[in-house]
Parts: sequence; C-alpha cells; structure tokens
Amino acid sequence: MYFIVLYNLIRIEEELNVTYKKCFVGAIALACLSACNNTDNNGTASQNKELISSVTHEGTSIQGGTLKYAIINDSPISGILNSVFYQNSVDSEVIDFFDESLFSNDDQLKITDSGIGKLTYDIEKKTITVTIKENIKWSDGQPLTIDDYIFAFEVIGHKEYQGLRYDSNMKMIDGMAEYHEGITPTISGITKNNDYSVTFQVKELSADVIQAGGFWANPMPKHIFGQMEVKDMAASDAVRKNPVGLGAFKVKSVVSGESVILEANPYYWKGKPKIENVVIEVVNINNAASEFASGNYDIMAVPTSKEYYDAFAKLKNATILGYWSDAISYLGFKVGKWDATSENVIFDKESKMANKSLRQAMGYALDLDSFATSFYDVLQKRANSLITPNFNGFYDSKLEGYVYNVEKATKLLDEAGYKDIDGDGLREDPNGKKLTINFAFMSGGNGEAQAQYYIQQWKAVGLDVQLTNGRLLEFNSFYDLVENDDPAIDVYSAAWSIGGNPNPETLWGNNPNNYTRFVSSEHDDILKKFSTEDMFDTEKQKEAYQKWQAYANEEAFAIPTLFRVSLTAVNKRVKSLNISVDETNYKYNLHKLELTATEPLK
Repeated sequence: MYFIVLYNLIRIEEELNVTYKKCFVGAIALACLSACNNTDNNGTASQNKELISSVTHEGTSIQGGTLKYAIINDSPISGILNSVFYQNSVDSEVIDFFDESLFSNDDQLKITDSGIGKLTYDIEKKTITVTIKENIKWSDGQPLTIDDYIFAFEVIGHKEYQGLRYDSNMKMIDGMAEYHEGITPTISGITKNNDYSVTFQVKELSADVIQAGGFWANPMPKHIFGQMEVKDMAASDAVRKNPVGLGAFKVKSVVSGESVILEANPYYWKGKPKIENVVIEVVNINNAASEFASGNYDIMAVPTSKEYYDAFAKLKNATILGYWSDAISYLGFKVGKWDATSENVIFDKESKMANKSLRQAMGYALDLDSFATSFYDVLQKRANSLITPNFNGFYDSKLEGYVYNVEKATKLLDEAGYKDIDGDGLREDPNGKKLTINFAFMSGGNGEAQAQYYIQQWKAVGLDVQLTNGRLLEFNSFYDLVENDDPAIDVYSAAWSIGGNPNPETLWGNNPNNYTRFVSSEHDDILKKFSTEDMFDTEKQKEAYQKWQAYANEEAFAIPTLFRVSLTAVNKRVKSLNISVDETNYKYNLHKLELTATEPLK
C-alpha cells in the first residue's frame, strides 16, 4: 500500500524531516545530491553517480526472516491504526504494512486498474462506479465485499465522526449532507449494484477522481465495526490493538507508543509474503544513525538535516535511496477559528495576523535560501509555492514566492502602520499597542537553532516574536494547540505531505484541515473551480492551479518555506528495494521483500 491512496494529506513532523511519503521526482539537484554521498555501495547502482530510487544487493535470499523497520520520531506511536481515523505520518507508516487501498497509481499519480478495485466515471451522468475483485479477504479471513467500502462512507459522513476525512469530495456525493446532518438514515447518492460494485451519484464530477487520493479508496471491515457507535470507533481495540486490513501483513501485537509486531498475512490477495515478520519501532533522531550502524534496523528514513544525513552517508551497511518528495514546510498564520457546530472556517478580521501586509513582511524578512543551505545543504531548498514541484503539470515554477528582501518587509510594515513608537527597536501595532507574536515550533533535532533563526530575522525588521509558551512543542502537543486554535499561537511552522491529489481545497478550503482558518469569498470562488468538470480539460486545470498559486502567494495566509528530498536508508541484507512512485514501489510489493541474512548487517 502506498499512502497517497489512503488519504490525500498527512501532517508530518517537520523539524525531524523524516517521512516515507515519496513522490515523483524531477532531475533537479540529483547530481548535487550525489556529491553528498560517497558511501561505497555493493548494490547494482553506484551512489557516487546519482541519487537512486532502487537497489538490488548481492547475496542469496533466505527463507522467512524478520524485517526491522524504524520510524524516527521524538513522539511515541499514537496508535490510531485505521485509515478512516489516523492523522499523522507515524500511524500511516504502520498502516502501510497491514492495510491496502483499492487503487494503485502510475508514476504520474493517476490511478490504475491493477489494484483490488477499478474506478470508472461518466462525466455526463456525473457518476463514479467502483468495482472490486472477488475472493479478496481481510487479514482475519473474512471476505471483502462492497458493503465494507460503502460502510467507510457511512462512517466518515456520520454526524458523530470526528476525523479529517469528511471533506469536499465526500460532500460532493448526493445526499451526503442530509445524511451527515441526521436528516436521512442513508446516503441517497450511493447505490449498491451487487456484492462487488457500487455507483456514486455526485453533484459535480472533477478530475480529482483520477488522481491517487482524489476519491476515497479504503474499505472498512463492517463485520468488526458494524455494531459500534461511530463515536466509539477511534478508541476501540479494533483500531488501537487488533486492527485488520487487506495488506501483506497482519498485526500480531502492539506495545503502546513503542512498537508494532506484524506477521505474514496468509490471506493476502497477491500471495503470502516471503518474510515471516515485521517489527516496527520508534527511534530517537539523535540515535538514528548509530542504531542503523549497529545493525538494529533494515529500513529507516534519513533525516534531511545536513548533520544527520552526513552520519548516514558514512555507513558501510546502508544504501541510501531518494526522491524529491511531495512534502512542503510552511508558515501558517492564525486568522480565525474552526466552528465545529456549523462546520465552517470563521475568519476573524480583528485577529492579530489578519493584516496581509504583516504576513507578507514576515515572509520577506526570512532568508530562506541561506536557511536551507545552512541546515540542509542541498537536501532542501526554498519553496516558492504551496504546490510541490513533483506535480509538474500544476506547479508554477515562475512564481517568485517570498525571496529575502528586508527593504520590502520594512516598507510593508511602515505603510501598514506597524511602527516603533517607544524607541525600543520593536514595532507596536497600528493602534499603538505592544505587538508580541507567538510562534509555535516543533521540538526535535536542531529545532531550537532553526526557531531562533526565524525569530532573529523577524527581530531585525522590528517584530517581537516569542516561542509559544516559551519553548519548543512536542509533535502531538503542537498539533493539539494548532487544531484547537489555541490563542497562544499566532504563527506556526509545520509541514504537510500533499499526497497524490494536489487539489488545494482539501488543505486550504472551508474544512478543519485549514489550520490557518483563512477564508474569503474570492478564495471560495477560486477553489470551487477544482470541483468542476472543467478540470478534465488539461489547460483549464493548469490555469486554475496557477490562478490559485498566485492568489495564495498574494494573500500569504500560509507562506511556503522549504521543499525537501525524501531519503531512505536500506540495510544491505534487504535483497532489493524500490521507492519509485508507481506500482514498483516496495509498499505495493511487501509480499516480495526478501532478506539475505538472519539479522541486519553491521
């Protein structure tokens, strides 16, 4: 399974810069990156020549064995092990091993028919039909039917559902709003054709449906959850301790917050895996390279901070694979609230960060090119857009973004009325009141140095910026504050993995994922375009993406900061591994993984 067909957006632990969410990569900077990795490599490709996406190591495969997989994180595994409910990349990585979505995708992130399910659509009738293969079984041996797929929509659309998946694509289904409000007991736009096929009637049909992650793709075992109240599901043992899935492995045991042990799924539809077990553990970033060097793990994300990457590059027992990823770091400005009752973003024109000039000035005050070089060398680079370059048909490479310009930042602040009235070197707000901006930044790695880099550059243009609660925030605590619109946060530094569908409505529209809480009628009109049939026209689709990128750049509700390379260290006892975006990716082929030794090589 590959995450982009599980859910389109995954928040990631930005400052650790560790995520296995890979995407299509261009040729940008590959030659430069290769210079950072002078490790001797016994695989089929030389790391001295280029950054590679696959490798085959020498050695004869053994039977069975245990694959040891590490997740680098300062926080424990939260253990929400279900695609309908999980919210972060850590849980997603675990889910990858035991669950699988219906659709696979090609190297352009378009869905294909080679998975469990097949999707077809009719533009004139505004219908989507999903058909699944027969004789597929869940990891507990129970048969998969179309009822399990329909059930996922019923859970996500339920008024008691508190997760993130009730988005614009869900709302586009006829009758979903009435069902969500409790007016009707069923969703009128969902028609079961037979035990293996369902048709969805939608209000508007957009090109999202052909993108990986553009239409919900994960069934939910109704035989397990069917008798539960929706409000109780996320905390149930069926999610936390004994989850079942459609993937190559099945969960054997969960040590809360620490590890998950999996075993081969004998019912896997592609055949029983060659490896018997998988052990997934959390590793602190400061110990990551030494743990790998000691032969404790087979697969581990490589942090893209230069100091951490350099330590991995010296390892003799590892091959490093990589791509430019779909992840983007950004600064988000809190300008409103999420109203759970009305299920709307409420823009607050009186909020501290509501002034566009202030937001723009904070963007121009940052020397992100030097920041990227100082902390990441060529492993990250200044971002110019909220769309990542891997979406080369949508990404606007000509957009300048926020290039370091102190003079421009100063002028914006002056003209907006932010002036130093009392002569202390710090600006007051336009009403002459003291201005202190609270900045939320995640802990981990060299987070303190990075946060202070931002703070000092803002101080240079007269802005008093202080860390929220006076310290860096642990990952889960950070998102608790951000999601709940805590008044202790005015601006925050975070990151998303965008997934296979870059439609900006999902992340920046009128929904709870829009953490900035920015909304406007003009923005709504621009975003609505992405849910129309016009998006099947390539030129109109490109035009819509460029218009949105220009608007987002001007409004600066979120300022993109960094694009990053995503790197994976592979122990040389793993026979072969491929991290390409298409069906050759190892997450689609876990059943084929083989080992050449009983323990990871040192």
